[in-house]
Amino acid sequence: MRLSAVGWCGCLLVVGLVAAAGGCGSSDRPELGTVEGTVTLDGSPLADAMVLFTPDGPGRTSIGSTAADGRYELVYLRDIMGANPGRHTVRITTGSEEEGRAERLPARYHEQTELEAVVEPGSNTIDFSLEP
Repeated sequence: MRLSAVGWCGCLLVVGLVAAAGGCGSSDRPELGTVEGTVTLDGSPLADAMVLFTPDGPGRTSIGSTAADGRYELVYLRDIMGANPGRHTVRITTGSEEEGRAERLPARYHEQTELEAVVEPGSNTIDFSLEP
């Protein structure tokens, strides 16, 4: 199934609302690893990109967005920072049908992603150097 950036946002919104409605308390939350890093495209910071880490096993997708300098931090749930420890499939997208922005990245970084990352408990810095 292929999802646009809007589709991904919608999926994440639904997951977040279901968790909030279910009263997802801290006792239900696994130990997390905080994740920050920088995304570059052809050596330059990639601004306004959405970064999604989806655990390869059970767990919630964490999401972040890049600033003008390409830096991102992952959010697990509302104001809780981080991601589940373990291997993740990573998607990075710049397109937004809602905002009328065309995708600037090849599908190998989002719809047909080749990106992976491992999140360890504690603090993680995970950078992505993308090529056009």
